[in-house]
Amino acid sequence: MDGDVPAAPTIEARALAPLAGPAGFTFHDPCVLGTRLNVVVDAANQAAAFQAACAARVAIDALDRVFNWREAASEISRLNRSARHQASAELFAVVTAAEQWRAISEGAYSGRLGRLLAAWRAAGDTLPDRAAMARLAGEIAAAEMGLDHSSRTITRPDVVQFDLDGIAKGYIIDRALEAAMAIPGVARAMVDIGGDVRCAGGEVWRIDLPAPLLPFDNARACGGFALEQGAVATSGCGPRDARIGGEVLSATLDPRNGWPVAHRLSATAVASTAMDADALATMMLVLPKDAVAACIRRTAGMAGRVTRPGGVDWFSSLQGAELQSPPQWIDYEPQSPAKSTPAKNAPTKNAPTLWSEGWHATVTFSAPPKDMQREIAFRSPYVAIWVSDADDKPVRTLFLVGRYKEWHEGNHVWWRQNRAKLDKIFGGRSLSTRGSGTYKVYWDGIDDEDRPVAPGRYRIHVETSREGGGHSHRVIDLDFSKPKTLNSELPMQVDNGGLEVAFEKF
Repeated sequence: MDGDVPAAPTIEARALAPLAGPAGFTFHDPCVLGTRLNVVVDAANQAAAFQAACAARVAIDALDRVFNWREAASEISRLNRSARHQASAELFAVVTAAEQWRAISEGAYSGRLGRLLAAWRAAGDTLPDRAAMARLAGEIAAAEMGLDHSSRTITRPDVVQFDLDGIAKGYIIDRALEAAMAIPGVARAMVDIGGDVRCAGGEVWRIDLPAPLLPFDNARACGGFALEQGAVATSGCGPRDARIGGEVLSATLDPRNGWPVAHRLSATAVASTAMDADALATMMLVLPKDAVAACIRRTAGMAGRVTRPGGVDWFSSLQGAELQSPPQWIDYEPQSPAKSTPAKNAPTKNAPTLWSEGWHATVTFSAPPKDMQREIAFRSPYVAIWVSDADDKPVRTLFLVGRYKEWHEGNHVWWRQNRAKLDKIFGGRSLSTRGSGTYKVYWDGIDDEDRPVAPGRYRIHVETSREGGGHSHRVIDLDFSKPKTLNSELPMQVDNGGLEVAFEKF
């Protein structure tokens, strides 16, 4: 884990520094539960904060052994091989909650979809038969399952294979936060894993929501939630989407017909626990607007937002129906693509610019393979990715891993070029949580002052350094003079990962 001041643990709904209260400590690990972990702790001292972060991580690792269906020895895998299983308290609680949410949502959420998801994973380049998937979905929904609360025994019909990833991740976050808050000297804490966050402690936290339909780690925030305690979860389009038969498909299935929900769709839920927020966000992707409003009216203390290409719908049980926005929501000022003072190399007023036509560069960084083998106190490399002009004058910083700015002195090329504007850069950058070890960002031709630059030749830099030594700096030279599709890469290396760059119309 990396110890840090709380600058911006990041997720699809990414948690930023608290709105009020003393500074704390941030701990980051890019490979936990197949995604990224951030823990923010406000404690009496760094030792207590680190102890709290480690307690959270121990809780996460223990529950991973319960809910990770990818491991044959996990408890959920044993359940999926058994007709009857006497479950641990943790597994029984989550299976029970999944069945309750299946009833509340009238089948729009389900933790029973293991067989359907396996069929989609095996599809390859050919779409499954839609009628067959619908039949299987119907059989799963109709199956009679038993839950004996006195003995915690689960009776499972063969057609039901449990995949509790969504709701179990929220449950794990809830337990990890409890473990962190139980450490003496901890005043408040926040835990986020893979797009879901829960915070507690009596001061107000701001949970930023990046533009929901932009599947990039550096998408700008459109607004945020102000919470003293509670959870936020976001589900929808992003890196988990699949491309099958030439179609881009959502990773979220409609349990009622076994088919992916609409691709360009994102749902964010606010609830008292991360487990409930997880389930609610998934349900909101599946149901139409009126049904979402009706479902949320059947819950207590919850709110939700669904974003489509055509607009945004808000829902809240606090006011009984849909609304403009819930009380916790903060609208941010719109980001202007250009300011009145042009950049030195900005296009003239009437000159054509490929950036305004929707073209952009996408940059994908993959961490070194050895970074995927994690220990609690392992320190990842610090990474800086930025754009410069052909003369190496910095244009825009796209991506930073390790947000305590002095740590980047090891990335001495980036540090030397950007030292004069560090506060602005660190104040405005964050990392969305996606898959383990892979970060995807974009550049739309805007510099660090939010001004458009001219089409032309630019350089993409990636620099890595480690606390214990080791440094690399690699560069890709690219020509963005014309709106044409291009791809380039820096091959994967053992110590500093790999980089892929594409120029395309989004």
